[in-house]
Amino acid sequence: MGLHPPYARITLRQVLRYTQVEILFVNRFLPHANIRNSGGLDVYHYISALSQDHSVSLIAFVTADQEAALESMQALCRRVVAVPYSMHGLAPRLWRAAWRLLLPRVYGRVISIRYLRRIRQMLSQVRYDLVVVDGMMAPYSKLINGPQTVLDEWDISSVLAYHGYRNEKSLLPRAWSQLDWLRTQAFELHYAASCNSVLVRSEQDRKILHTYLPDKRIEVVAPWFEGLAELCEVEAVRPPGNRLLFVGAMYMPANVEAVIFFVHRVLPLVRRQVPDAEFHIVGSAPTPDVLRLASEDGVVVVGEVPDLTPYYQQSAVNIVPRLTGGGIIVKTLNGLAAARPTVTTHAGNSGTGAQSGRDLLVVDQEPEAFASAVVRLLRNRDLWEQIAANGRSYIAENYDWEVTCGVLENLVQRTRS
Repeated sequence: MGLHPPYARITLRQVLRYTQVEILFVNRFLPHANIRNSGGLDVYHYISALSQDHSVSLIAFVTADQEAALESMQALCRRVVAVPYSMHGLAPRLWRAAWRLLLPRVYGRVISIRYLRRIRQMLSQVRYDLVVVDGMMAPYSKLINGPQTVLDEWDISSVLAYHGYRNEKSLLPRAWSQLDWLRTQAFELHYAASCNSVLVRSEQDRKILHTYLPDKRIEVVAPWFEGLAELCEVEAVRPPGNRLLFVGAMYMPANVEAVIFFVHRVLPLVRRQVPDAEFHIVGSAPTPDVLRLASEDGVVVVGEVPDLTPYYQQSAVNIVPRLTGGGIIVKTLNGLAAARPTVTTHAGNSGTGAQSGRDLLVVDQEPEAFASAVVRLLRNRDLWEQIAANGRSYIAENYDWEVTCGVLENLVQRTRS
């Protein structure tokens, strides 16, 4: 994969001459190799890369089903502190509900006395040079005095809260969503201003924060995304049939909303012109609303799979019908990496930097326009091959993992200067 300046000549092996740094990651949930969300996988690979040359510690909430992953993280890190987290217990849920009245939703659900005590203990026992705080855990950044502090904004939470407010139709929930958006923006900017620097995943997010914090150092660090190496090996040849693919965690509201929109409003228009078109929904923990879609003509709900590669190989078009955006939409990048032409909305192309008409097709949230773009790719082999090749080239030029590691290493070494 290609490299581009200014980091083209930096590799992990070349930075070994630098001083080892003590790094603490403050995360909401335990990142590990098998976690099924993009943000967790992203942080896992950052930790994996940095732990080769530095001493990395981690504190995170751990649910019962994540305990098996602790051993793998302990092998990477100097120390892993796991704070038990109950998703369904009555007392924890009441505790989180109370805090959501006092803080914006994104921060109210992470307040924990036990977590507070454990992070204070860690900070008192080790002199960390750098503390990387998950954006959702920003309230804990106020505890850190001395070490360089980086706020890692995988998503800009206020942008997501804004989209939630805009999409809410009922009067009272809409008013509450508007309040949550405004409070989220105020708190988020306060936390970002109090940290030494901020990490974001896209130039789009950097520009948003820079508008409000023009003097703050804001770094763009490209994400690691699931199956990058494997998907780039998928043959760039149109497979037989007319299978359409959506990949995403199917308990996430934005993904549920997207597939319901596509199945009910777009797929029937596609099948009028391409009767054998099938829409396959791949992703963990599909909700009852998603499972019910399997009763619709041409819809297959697959659920969680151990390897995404075969599903991209067998699909003709990658579908990302997101109605809400924010951050960077990794499922769009997956399709480009797999050389599968992608049809998405402007929200679904959020943060990727990919260009419509060259790397993928971006349409408005109008069912007719979306269906027309899908049918064009299914029927026009020349267009299919052009978009497939350009999409993969875009990933090779802009999401090289070695380049990302160089950016991370530069960030780490600045703590020693």
